[in-house]
Amino acid sequence: MYDFRKFPLLRALIPFFGGVLCGPALIPVTRPEGMLFLSLPLLALALFFFFRGSGKKGPGLWPFSLSLFMLLFISGAGNAMLTRPRDPGLPVGQEVLVRGEVTGTPLPWGHGVSFDLQVKLVYSGSTAYPVSTLLKTYLPIPADSLHLADSLHPAAGEFWQLSGKLVSIRNNGNPGGIDFKTHMNRKNCWYRFYVSTGAEAVLCNRQVSGQGRRLSASRLRKRLSDHWQGGEEEVSLLKAVCLGDRSSLSDEIRQSYKAAGGMHLLAVSGLHVGLIWWVLQYMTGWMYLIFRSEKLKTVLLLGLLWFYAFITGFSSSVSRSVCMFSFFSAGRMWGERTHPLNGIFVSAFILVLLKPDRLTDLGFQLSYMAVTGIVSLYPLLKGLPGVKNPFLKWIWEATSVSLAAQLSTAPLVIYYFHQLPLYSLITSILAIPLLSVMICIFVCSVPFISAGILEEFFSFLLINLARLMNRCMDQISELPGALLEGLHLDRVALLLCLLLLMLGLITLHVRNRMPRYLVLLLISVFLLRSSGSRMKCRGSSELLITHFTGASMLILREGARLDYYCWYRDRSSMEYMQAYRDRAWSGRRYQKQVYEVDDRGTIRGNISGCVMLGEGVWLLGNDKCAGLVISKGLKEHSRAAVFEDSAGLKTFRPDFILLSGEPEVQRLSESIWKDKVDLVLDGSNRSWYQEKMAPGWDRAYLTDRSGAYMKRW
Repeated sequence: MYDFRKFPLLRALIPFFGGVLCGPALIPVTRPEGMLFLSLPLLALALFFFFRGSGKKGPGLWPFSLSLFMLLFISGAGNAMLTRPRDPGLPVGQEVLVRGEVTGTPLPWGHGVSFDLQVKLVYSGSTAYPVSTLLKTYLPIPADSLHLADSLHPAAGEFWQLSGKLVSIRNNGNPGGIDFKTHMNRKNCWYRFYVSTGAEAVLCNRQVSGQGRRLSASRLRKRLSDHWQGGEEEVSLLKAVCLGDRSSLSDEIRQSYKAAGGMHLLAVSGLHVGLIWWVLQYMTGWMYLIFRSEKLKTVLLLGLLWFYAFITGFSSSVSRSVCMFSFFSAGRMWGERTHPLNGIFVSAFILVLLKPDRLTDLGFQLSYMAVTGIVSLYPLLKGLPGVKNPFLKWIWEATSVSLAAQLSTAPLVIYYFHQLPLYSLITSILAIPLLSVMICIFVCSVPFISAGILEEFFSFLLINLARLMNRCMDQISELPGALLEGLHLDRVALLLCLLLLMLGLITLHVRNRMPRYLVLLLISVFLLRSSGSRMKCRGSSELLITHFTGASMLILREGARLDYYCWYRDRSSMEYMQAYRDRAWSGRRYQKQVYEVDDRGTIRGNISGCVMLGEGVWLLGNDKCAGLVISKGLKEHSRAAVFEDSAGLKTFRPDFILLSGEPEVQRLSESIWKDKVDLVLDGSNRSWYQEKMAPGWDRAYLTDRSGAYMKRW
């Protein structure tokens, strides 16, 4: 099965995908025009060696293969450089007027809503910017404008004209945190847009009439979902599994499905498309009876599937599934049969060729890893027990599909989410039948809903199925040990795991001993690297002052032991810090202790301590690194008590001074700059505090610009 001569496109995928990944890194070195200049002689060289060797094996094959490899690599790099999203260079911090389409479902945000706005035109003064970019938009609704709340609420698919200010998207700079800026830039989103309010602004913040008549995926999704009358959780689930719109899913639903191992059910994928294709086969069976042509029926089916892909926004998983169904259907019409892996590789090549940034998309990676694992492992797993009972055999086959997908995607899940669900097999057995019935009813209901017939009946069925599915996920997620948390893989470890998985699949299908030796070698390398990483971690120490809006968090680490000290204004800031700790610091590698600092005199941590010196002043650290945290100001007598003894001699020189909030500490300037003490502002200070700093304070370390403050020893 794993004779690579059966998969000729795989030889092209490896260099092409490598070029796509390396393309952004080559931008400082060369331009796409330079790639084109290099590709022409390589193409001529490849053709020369091909015709010289006539495609036969021999000495001339290696130059041809090498030149073709380089040609594909450069083509992938050039394609990635040409099609990469670019910053449109819009005026930041100025009042602008934008016009665009609302995509996704607007979500609550503070005293207003937040949504994505696909912008085509931006006005700034007398200058117009024709762009095509996505804005992360925040629309506040003041308390004195509640009577306008209904008119100020956008809906998916509507065109709006809004006035406000643009702010560049930036990362918080915390080590191990989400690279939010890169993630949004890949979606061609470069700015946050804060909509202005007030009497004058309300005149500009309005829906543009006459623009919603065009065919829009967001508008079609909204028209279908408006027919579902039920609870918010049930409707949001139906939007996710039927229409591919997960924007309205609550955090509780996401966490429940994540713990139960059912996150793949929320993303429209090959399972959903396969069910839709199966239902459409029966719904279009009359065409063969009338026209006696299987080709006409197949063309109609593929057209409906691609229209469904358009409604879901051409997500990676749906595009992959529909593309594969198209290849298989075309081969069936022409009487050609091919291996499923060839269809997978061809669809991957086409999707990446059209949109190279798909290769770094998590949905694309998980989708192709899952389907590759199913195609490779499922034929081996389904025959292992040798069950003859039809019902038990059906259960095991369904379990085998889920097990194959989970094993193949486990390295990516651990790398991105640092956790692994343990009950996903139980989840699949319970949820997949419910999901199958739900998708079938949805497909059958669309013609009736379009005609205005039996709307309440179909809505009743779908809402109750969604409610039952949510309850099943809640029950499974509450089982003890449902989620294995605190797992960690870096990029090198992820690459080793993927290579190990690939060699393991090859070992199961061939009798050659070489793959087995390579598997043992990779396992040895992985274990040695993990041991070296743990030893390096135990022999190092560091201090981190992280960046959170309205909050301060200091992290001291010695080896595998961690102390967290937290100051915050409200519980929402504490929740952000909790999410960062859970995501960025592996619970299985480190022993963590969290302290919420208040007016207590002394806190004794595992490796450090925190002593309150006065109102709003703390001394924090250990014998290796110590500093001051000031939140309410440092008075003259307090400053002398900290830095000098009774004789006026200097007794303490802090390694750092953290200003948490907006304290009055202007008198510290002379001591700080004379002794070269690091002054840190960590995001708990509002913008006006930095603007009113005394001369010379521009040397302060700002975590929002330079990333987290770090000292290592």
